Amino acid sequence: MIEHEGIIEKINDNQVTVRILQQSACSACHAKGVCMAADSKEKLVEVVDFSGRFRENERVIIEGKESMGYKAVFWAFVLPLVILILTLILTLSLWNFSETEAAISAMTALIPYYLILYFLRKKMANSFQFNIKKMNSE
Repeated sequence: MIEHEGIIEKINDNQVTVRILQQSACSACHAKGVCMAADSKEKLVEVVDFSGRFRENERVIIEGKESMGYKAVFWAFVLPLVILILTLILTLSLWNFSETEAAISAMTALIPYYLILYFLRKKMANSFQFNIKKMNSE
């Protein structure tokens, strides 16, 4: 399970918005002040909850299946990389483009991919569902 601590920002009917602080693995390091790799970002995560047992400004834990992380990595990194490489191979070997033309073609090939992801974002959001639980419960 993937777990993040957060604070409930707002509750609208059955939609609970939780603010989490997403930190890199090295954000707790004593040298993070001078290191460019250390970062943390606040994210808002929307969770559906029908129990009605949560309140605004309450500290909670949101959790999701580990498979969601793998799925996100596939859609965000693996598939675009495959599209880039396939486009480069096709444009360089099959269609005899110059290297510059091939590179531009490969980057341009990602535009329809990201447009499709954008238009399917609500449908994809249904497969990335988090659960919410109180901090003190185990």
